[in-house]
Amino acid sequence: MVRPKRPSAVALAPRGASWTLKSGREAAAMGAAQRTGLGRAQAPLPAVAALACAALTGCGSPVAAKDAPAGATVCAHAGGVNRLTIGRVNFFPQNHEYFSFPAKVTVTGPHRTQAVVQALCTLPAMPAGTFSCPMDWGITYRLIFTAGDSTLAPVTVDATGCQQVTGLGPVRWIARSPAFWSVLATAAGIPADQATFGGTP
Repeated sequence: MVRPKRPSAVALAPRGASWTLKSGREAAAMGAAQRTGLGRAQAPLPAVAALACAALTGCGSPVAAKDAPAGATVCAHAGGVNRLTIGRVNFFPQNHEYFSFPAKVTVTGPHRTQAVVQALCTLPAMPAGTFSCPMDWGITYRLIFTAGDSTLAPVTVDATGCQQVTGLGPVRWIARSPAFWSVLATAAGIPADQATFGGTP
């Protein structure tokens, strides 16, 4: 099974290893450059090039959405949100993870969608410093909220690694707030926790 490192807003490390966290494009470029450092089978070269391109220049890859500057509008319009589209992005499909629910789920109605917004907007900011993260398998969810006739800037949630959240202004994280996954699962109508969103090898 491939054990890659994808571009991210922080430098990720295998469980038990420590990295000094970095922010922004510096960490994204660092993640792309270090993807082949584990001594295991790596993703094909085109995938590596595409990820590095997205990290450094925003070439149209889903990774570029992490830099959406207007992402804070989700929290600003929390009371008006009435629709949510949850889209799974698997950066390394050659790993063949199994998921018990579709790659795209649409949630309608203000009660469930606003519960997800509240859970997102109360997440803590990603701390600076040095600490360990589990392995990042490249499973990300892109959350697109609609308030009335307006589609808000996307929010990107990582289901593996440091479980960071981007698109809400400062980078946030879920690792210390596991109840978020239950809120997202309830909204989507699936019995799930973080492990379900991360997939089964």
